[in-house]
Amino acid sequence: MKLQEIKNLSPIEKNTPDDIYINCVSFEERGVKSLINSDGYRAKNIFIIDYPELQRRDAPAKERIKANRKIILEKTDEYAEDKRNIFLVGCSRSEPLEGYFQFLDICDALGLNSASANLKITIDITVLTKAYLLVMLKAIETLSANKVRIIYTEPAYYYPDRLTYGISSIGYIPLYNGNLTPLKHDLLIVFLGFEGERAFAIWEHFEPQKAIGFIGNPGFRPAYVKKAEELNEAFLHEKGVEKREVSAIDYEDVCQQLESVWKNNQGHDLLISPLGTKIQAIGVYSFKRRNPDCTAQVVYASPLKYLKNYYSRGSGQMFEAFL
Repeated sequence: MKLQEIKNLSPIEKNTPDDIYINCVSFEERGVKSLINSDGYRAKNIFIIDYPELQRRDAPAKERIKANRKIILEKTDEYAEDKRNIFLVGCSRSEPLEGYFQFLDICDALGLNSASANLKITIDITVLTKAYLLVMLKAIETLSANKVRIIYTEPAYYYPDRLTYGISSIGYIPLYNGNLTPLKHDLLIVFLGFEGERAFAIWEHFEPQKAIGFIGNPGFRPAYVKKAEELNEAFLHEKGVEKREVSAIDYEDVCQQLESVWKNNQGHDLLISPLGTKIQAIGVYSFKRRNPDCTAQVVYASPLKYLKNYYSRGSGQMFEAFL
């Protein structure tokens, strides 16, 4: 399913407040666009993930973080059906399970669970890390919601080309563990974005027999295709690495291509690394959910630090998609 552009955020069902709205504090301005551009939006329960790392006095871009947090708190105060049901969830950026359990604990206290009827949930994924995005989708899944809507806002532009520096750790994303065996060779599947150093580090760490590097095409912008190829040149030129293309904006295409790779490589253990777009990460989630028998493991490389200019500037188009 492709994203659909929207101009304003409105309730999933007209004149009816969403049951849950989820967003995240960040240094990126685009993370607050869905709240600023509202058309009568209301929600019964609002969850804002707030990474403690961004509240340190030495945090880069701290003035932008402070300004964005202020906007979020003001707007959610305006849109909440009950101001007591606005929850600022403090959880480490490097420990997504913290957010997972805090979210579900609060939902349980509110009586929101799989027995709740026809839950409508909106999650703005714009500035969530991909690890947090995948884990929070698992949390939402446990609620058996009737409708789940994804909101995503593009930046006006990315700056600089290289977004992060160094590798702090390489491991498995919680709740997405598989079952690798010593009897099979590994096939590494990497969705490539602007994180060439991280993609190459994952390839070095796992030393797979073969690998597939997916370039996002079509993407949000034509120039991004060439940029991703340039930044991942070292990985794409390694022996046994095959370059393919998959949509950067259609998670169904991602899911289908993963199913094809899985079907045609039954003699391999699959390792999947979502370093491309967040929409591709949703495709990884959909693949794992629809294929519970697949033992693929989802792997991730966390950066050592973010570069000074912090990812992006401004806000571009805003999109929605339903899971």
